[in-house]
Amino acid sequence: MWYALGKKCERTWQRESGRITERACRKGRGTEGIQMGKVGVVCVGVPWFDTETARSITEAVISAVRSEFEVVADGDIVTCYRDAEKAMNMLRDPALDCVVLEVGTFPDGEAIQRLAACTVPIVVHFVQDSFQGGTVERNSQCGAGLTSYCLRAMNKRYLWTTGDVRDPAGQEALLHSVRSAAALGALRRLRIGAIGRYPPGFLPSAVDDGELQRLLGVTISDISIAAVVRALDTDPAPEAVPVPRQGQILKAFHGGQLPEEVRHGIERWFRALSSVMKSSGIAVFAIKDWPELLGDMNVPGLWPCLGWLQDSGFIVAPEGDLNAALTMAVASSWTQAPTFLADVVGKDEHDGTLTLWHYGCAESLARDPDGIRYLEDGNDVEFTLKHGRGILFRLGRNGQGYRALSVPVEVVPEPVRLRRAACKVRPIGASASEVLEALLNEGWDHHVCLVYGEVEREAAAFARCAGFTLSEM
Repeated sequence: MWYALGKKCERTWQRESGRITERACRKGRGTEGIQMGKVGVVCVGVPWFDTETARSITEAVISAVRSEFEVVADGDIVTCYRDAEKAMNMLRDPALDCVVLEVGTFPDGEAIQRLAACTVPIVVHFVQDSFQGGTVERNSQCGAGLTSYCLRAMNKRYLWTTGDVRDPAGQEALLHSVRSAAALGALRRLRIGAIGRYPPGFLPSAVDDGELQRLLGVTISDISIAAVVRALDTDPAPEAVPVPRQGQILKAFHGGQLPEEVRHGIERWFRALSSVMKSSGIAVFAIKDWPELLGDMNVPGLWPCLGWLQDSGFIVAPEGDLNAALTMAVASSWTQAPTFLADVVGKDEHDGTLTLWHYGCAESLARDPDGIRYLEDGNDVEFTLKHGRGILFRLGRNGQGYRALSVPVEVVPEPVRLRRAACKVRPIGASASEVLEALLNEGWDHHVCLVYGEVEREAAAFARCAGFTLSEM
């Protein structure tokens, strides 16, 4: 159930219709939420500039991108409209998520306009001239200017980046943009399962299905709560659906071992929800977990079960928060790990931290696995999240349209005991008070997503490429 984009286990090459296609499979840990596709690489230029250097740069770009993605690349430089038309055959691949347009030299303007007709986001990359021999060898920087003008005029979603990808800094700068553009392009294949929509009055959890489809290509598929109830009632045999933590002791909140009937309740919820989720063919969900399911079923363990589902490869946003499910799916495409959807419940002026707290968190994010404790009634599980670098991330909507929030933070190592998953985060580059003021003054959704990793550049690039207003600190 877990896959990582950055770990290669095998690679084969095929030559098809004048292009090279790399097929790679990868292993490791990650979430299934967004199924990442291919990245195309096309070099543009004209023969009266230094095309030999342009080819060398393009080969380095292909090598950099294929370290994380399946790559489809045209071996020739696109020098005219006719060449661009041939390249478009490759760019029509339905599995393509984005295209790296390498401005090898100053390009042919008509070729750029033709390539801009591709339907996926574009990453414009160029390497500045070295002016060796007292001349402008390729004029790529000016060519990037022409390219960006054409793309903007055609209302294309694009990013640009520069730097020699043979250097680690240049390679990482390119990959930041490719990860973001590819995540945006892959959204057109994303289905989010809405199990029961959202609780009464939770307006931040609501979305306009048609708007999401038009804007990002995301499809919302409704799943009835009745399907979960039926699955809970028919409870398959335990051996039919393996559950997490088998053979492990579940510690009770007040000491000792969690009662067996409560453990069986968590496992029963897991079997019911995982069977509904698997049968839907969907990996990303928002669930209306209360009031109906939590209050009326008389089966303990729903909320701890949601964390087990997160660790089984599903992405699950509690309280029917569909935009949170979208946020979690995008973030997980960068990190290949679960995220924590949280309430911001406190601010500590003394140590400059914000306290995050919620249910449904993946237990793999716990600071100390031995510190995981289940409430005796099965309604919740408590642990402190692990120390590390991350961001608070959120995609949401206000009256002007979709927007993105990105706040770099450090998760501090201090234990937090609040009868749910919790942690303290210290903002980087802004005070806790400034972050809280921004959340309230700008009317942000009440759930934020803690994403582990230094991915603020991916978040900013994603927002820019999607055309979302970005609030960052």
